[in-house]
Amino acid sequence: MLVIDKLSHQFNESGVLKDISFRGDSGQITCLIGPSGCGKTTLLRLVAGLLRVQRGQISLDGTVLANASISLPPEQRSVGMVFQEGALFPHMSVADNIAFGLTKKTGHKQSLDWLKRVGLPDMGDRFPDSLSGGQRQRVALARALAPEPRVLLFDEPYANLDVPLRRALREDAWQIIRNTGSVGLFVTHDPDEVLAMADRVVVLDSGAMVETGTPQSLYEAPRSAYGAQLFGDPQVLNAVIDDDGIRTEVGVWDRSALIDPAVPNGAVRLVVNADNLMIDVDSAGFVVDKIRAVGRLDRIYLKSEQDAGVTVVDCVRPQGVFVVAGMRVRVKPLAGRVFAEKRQ
Repeated sequence: MLVIDKLSHQFNESGVLKDISFRGDSGQITCLIGPSGCGKTTLLRLVAGLLRVQRGQISLDGTVLANASISLPPEQRSVGMVFQEGALFPHMSVADNIAFGLTKKTGHKQSLDWLKRVGLPDMGDRFPDSLSGGQRQRVALARALAPEPRVLLFDEPYANLDVPLRRALREDAWQIIRNTGSVGLFVTHDPDEVLAMADRVVVLDSGAMVETGTPQSLYEAPRSAYGAQLFGDPQVLNAVIDDDGIRTEVGVWDRSALIDPAVPNGAVRLVVNADNLMIDVDSAGFVVDKIRAVGRLDRIYLKSEQDAGVTVVDCVRPQGVFVVAGMRVRVKPLAGRVFAEKRQ
């Protein structure tokens, strides 16, 4: 188990990480997601031993790797790392790249074994410049895993690959982490990658950990404005909460729709995933100006009778419900799925 305990870091008096605490379990992947500059890669570098810990502590299976007074060198941490570009040695063959850092006695055999495991059994004599992007990333994964590290760090390794290949490599990495029992830490900007790979998610924003949980819990009931807009198809609406409910641009909703029913009355900004918005025919509802199919969702343009404007919302149309322009409809959220924050 990898434990990050109250980790803080700064560069030139500017805080990059602020009191970060979480754990990564063996055989599981923890995904770190957040905007550029939020501290994701800095955290990986601290775990790898490429930066010294200023405050807090990093430990692995009960052994302290680093704190303010202790800092094991990278080669003593049992940590492997896969970079975005693969970072292979161009003058070495594929087999030699994987064997780099292993003993001469067993290194060559181990490299050939790992080439089989990542689906490149006949590539040992090739050089990096003769490989495709996906092949280079498979070799980089094999090289990181060959020393059998307890922790494997991924720094957006598939960001530059096309979508089908990215999916295949994600599945490879997920399966290898399961089989080897390593602790996986995976940095990404891609929410779909998080949903596909993560056992646990850590959401970072401006150097702070704004929430953590399983992909399902963050998808269904986010606890931060940033987290609420990460996954799925977030819909953002202005509203006013009062004693009668939630007065939105598309009707009045019951307070039970809120993730946190204790949100005080006043002007708020709502974020709700389109999967959690249902549409139904209602003679007292809003007039549909037009409707468009957007993948599995419907994009509904609703006329406002108060200001003659149009509100656009993506939502789910239940099976058997038929909607066309000119009809009146009601948009209603599922209970406990709407995030609300005070509007400035």
